[in-house]
Amino acid sequence: MGVVFRQSVKTSIITFTGALLGGIVAIYSSNVMPKQELGFVRLLPIQAVIASFFLMVGMNNSLFFYLHRFDEHADAEKKSVLLTVSFGVPLLVYVLGALGYVLFLDHWLQFNQEQDRLLMSRYAWCLPLFALFNLLMMLFEAYLHAHIKAAQASFVREVLIKGGNLLLFILFGLRLIPFPVFITLFVGINLLAVLVLWRMASRLADFRFSFQWQRVSRTEYRSILVFALFHALMGISGTLFGFLDSQLLTTLSRDGLASIPVYTNATFIATLISIPYRALSVPASGDISKAYAQNNHDKVENAYQRAGLNIFIPSLFMVILVIGNLHNAVAILRDGYEAVFGITLILLIGRLGDSATGLNDMALNMSPYYRLNFYLSASIVVLMIVMFHLMIPAFGVYGAAWVSSGALLLFNLAKAWFVWSKMRLHPFSGGTLKTIGIAAVVWLLTYFIPHSENPYFDAVWRSILIAVLFAGLVIWVKPSKDISDFLKEVRKKKRLF
Repeated sequence: MGVVFRQSVKTSIITFTGALLGGIVAIYSSNVMPKQELGFVRLLPIQAVIASFFLMVGMNNSLFFYLHRFDEHADAEKKSVLLTVSFGVPLLVYVLGALGYVLFLDHWLQFNQEQDRLLMSRYAWCLPLFALFNLLMMLFEAYLHAHIKAAQASFVREVLIKGGNLLLFILFGLRLIPFPVFITLFVGINLLAVLVLWRMASRLADFRFSFQWQRVSRTEYRSILVFALFHALMGISGTLFGFLDSQLLTTLSRDGLASIPVYTNATFIATLISIPYRALSVPASGDISKAYAQNNHDKVENAYQRAGLNIFIPSLFMVILVIGNLHNAVAILRDGYEAVFGITLILLIGRLGDSATGLNDMALNMSPYYRLNFYLSASIVVLMIVMFHLMIPAFGVYGAAWVSSGALLLFNLAKAWFVWSKMRLHPFSGGTLKTIGIAAVVWLLTYFIPHSENPYFDAVWRSILIAVLFAGLVIWVKPSKDISDFLKEVRKKKRLF
């Protein structure tokens, strides 16, 4: 797991850098852009992601999964055909989807609050372009992830795109560009990201397209497409699961687009605890996928449990860091964002459950039980839609937060139980108990950290102390062998990688 763990460390550094940039963007944009325009800017990527999962029809999952399967046959031509099919099918579906979007645009606009329709109509062209660029990024990322190149792919989303967005907000805040120019460049940054990912992928030896369709058998085509379709259903339901709250706030909340900045700021803060999961799960997933392809259950179990612990340790650290600084985050935001405090605490419940239950998605997706993910997520999405229609009109952003957090917790508990009962896999070990003990000690000690009236200074001071305390205890108690081995290697070689 050495290569995987080093890749995880690289990805973690990049992801944390992206989180820092994202935090600066969230704070600065909330202070320089009106809520309605900012709501549209925040909603556009969400809608593009939802559209991308519909248009992808699961081919990114097939690309990731079958690239390893064709490695077993050492057939380069098969892999090239797989690339052609994986890119070609989603692009064909995109063309059909874009035509439907244009034809039914007026009907789509009617779902939004009356005060938002003019703005959304004026910039309706942004969504199909944004969706196309995101579609291509997802395909390139799947290819790079299959080659355990998660750090390179993460750099594009976490640093290039977020850094570009920050620059655009600065230009807008300084009144150097008007909103129409801002939104055009905001979409255009994603085209740049596609080109960078294409360049990264093209450097790998097996990145080549082929039209020799006969090299792949009908049985293999059928297997690829069935796998893709079921994962498309899972991707769609999973995406709706993650973004339905923001989308329905626009239509069900009386504040419409203006409610989005408040809710997405809280969502961003709560999602910080998921950074370790996002950073560490992709490299570990590639390792687990290879072990499963080799039918090596012991290696799967070992990689699964170690990855779960390596995710849980920094996730608990992030929980303490977020709650310890939540008052500072609210103080930094301008008036009208006070609800961020309560919404974040609610959302943290579901996020912590997600991080604590390990790589359940990967375990299910790589097994004969991969359909269960769809059935579970689809069922919970239906429940969420009903509950959102009851809770958002009555409780606004708080109602959306309770439904979203409760559903995420229920979803992960159900998956964890099924993975244990059917596959005898779980992410817990003695290191898990040690980590909980470390977190409890640090949590108690944070109450003795003196407060400063300056929220920026207090956040830096408090974060440094929490980080030193937590890291010191992790080094002393040694809950994770991977972390201990990595630190030994760093001390020996005097470098991180």
